[in-house]
Amino acid sequence: MGKSVVNGDYRKLGRGKKLLLLVAIIATAFAGLNWYDQARVEAPAVVGPPIEYDHLSSEKAEPYISFGKPPVRDEELYAIKQFPDVRSCLVLAEKSKDRPDLRKIDWNRMNTKFDIKVCMFRIFSSYQTSIRVKQWFVSQKMTGISQEDYQGKEEQLHSMRAYNYPRKTNIVYVSFKGVGGLIKLNLIYVEEFKVIWRADNSLYATTYESSSL
Repeated sequence: MGKSVVNGDYRKLGRGKKLLLLVAIIATAFAGLNWYDQARVEAPAVVGPPIEYDHLSSEKAEPYISFGKPPVRDEELYAIKQFPDVRSCLVLAEKSKDRPDLRKIDWNRMNTKFDIKVCMFRIFSSYQTSIRVKQWFVSQKMTGISQEDYQGKEEQLHSMRAYNYPRKTNIVYVSFKGVGGLIKLNLIYVEEFKVIWRADNSLYATTYESSSL
């Protein structure tokens, strides 16, 4: 019985088998690229009137915090510089409008989970209410929206979360870069988006996580 290629015997394969294996690997990579391109192209188009907001949030007016504390991670600090206000999170056509539509987030620029966390913080700070945040989740075609009141370590908190299942929606919200990023994208089973408020309705945290098969 022949030994497995996985066990390090690739060099023992004949030239023809090596060629077939290489073709299979390339075909798999192109299939992944094709699916990813389709997923990005088919990001949700919002319909209907914009969701009303209280104001246009910015780092100056409402500094980004993560679980009630100022950010310390380099990735978060970089994301804050990339997205200093809510307009910077939107597609180009909305940025200069007097009344931009905050549903039109530029997902193609959300290259890390920190980009998403910061931009959700900007958008949800602008909306102010959980009702509007829920409407925003719905506008992005997210599902499984749920809310929960619970006791945090030091205070009472209220959370809302929503999900995206890429293989069902053909949408991927995070946009990883490089070959490693492409592999990770093809392994994502679910994306979870979450916002947490304090009892006084001020934002406590925004989070993004993805789980793989």
